[in-house]
Amino acid sequence: MNKTAIVKCNSYNLDEVYNALLSAIENSDFPSVEDKSVLLKVNLLSDSDPSKCITTHPSVVEATIRILNEKGAREILVGDSPGLHTPGFNGAKSGIRDVISRTNAKWVDFSENPKIERIKGNIKAPFANAIFSSDIVISLAKMKTHQLMITTGCIKNMFGTVVGLNKSKLHLYAHSPDNFAALILEIYKKHIPEYAIMDAVIGMEGAGPANGDRKDIGLLIASSSSLSVDIAEADIMGHKREDIPIIKAALKSFGDEDIPLYTLLDGKALRIEDFKRVEIKKRGLIRALLLPFVTRPFDRLLAKKRATPYFDSSSCVLCQKCVKICPPQALSVDNKKIVIDKAKCIRCYCCHEMCPFNAIKVK
Repeated sequence: MNKTAIVKCNSYNLDEVYNALLSAIENSDFPSVEDKSVLLKVNLLSDSDPSKCITTHPSVVEATIRILNEKGAREILVGDSPGLHTPGFNGAKSGIRDVISRTNAKWVDFSENPKIERIKGNIKAPFANAIFSSDIVISLAKMKTHQLMITTGCIKNMFGTVVGLNKSKLHLYAHSPDNFAALILEIYKKHIPEYAIMDAVIGMEGAGPANGDRKDIGLLIASSSSLSVDIAEADIMGHKREDIPIIKAALKSFGDEDIPLYTLLDGKALRIEDFKRVEIKKRGLIRALLLPFVTRPFDRLLAKKRATPYFDSSSCVLCQKCVKICPPQALSVDNKKIVIDKAKCIRCYCCHEMCPFNAIKVK
């Protein structure tokens, strides 16, 4: 049974983050990193200012690097690959690049010399070489909601080891949240992280993972089990564990040995009652049991029952990031506006994730 630590951390002051993270590590099952190569897989959905709460905060990254140095790590690598991976991408706007420049860590470009791996069946994708060459991988996630997956955590964070636009293409193989969660889990298994840390000092609620609202949470969560951290996240947000597709898929695959043991606030688990959660449509018992087997061939048709993204032309600046990332090429520009072909749209919400101007809504 793993040991999951949840500790208070009320600001991104580096010393406060360091002390809180050190406490979390000492009260969980942190692996030995002495003389080892360690990869920090951060969450850089886009290279955004840390005040937007889209990325792992640079203070959490720096505190982790400091602790790894103190524990004798031979090499510390930091990396991620956003959906639109541009040449020379290095997390400059997020503040993570500055952290690397003043520490002995090294930025690793996930797009360089990727390794083609089979995910399942005939589905293949290029993966960052660093996840195979590193001795230790730490998933350094951000506590956020997610329009398709309900929450995004330490397991989902490993989806970023697939390089660039190849991530969005994988949506074409799995249109339902459950089937996409199963695909993400297979990616996660390519190198199950030896440790997981969730930045929950300030998270995101509402329309995450990129266009939601800041939410003061004041916590850091850490464990050798990414699943345990993700379960703790769901509990804190106020979700039922079985309602989160990735958690449901992981429990089915790994069993319940990773149900976390943790206490907080004098032995009471924390639940944020007013957290703005992504709405989950409930199914009847018979439909819930039979639907995955009966309807798997009709995932694309069922996807059309989910909400269609719509575009706010008053906020759109026609950067066309949404057009570039759309897996089924359902978006185009007509008369200086983004136009969506609803017949092609698979409701993966990649466009919503990539929009830097909050011009795409999902209701």
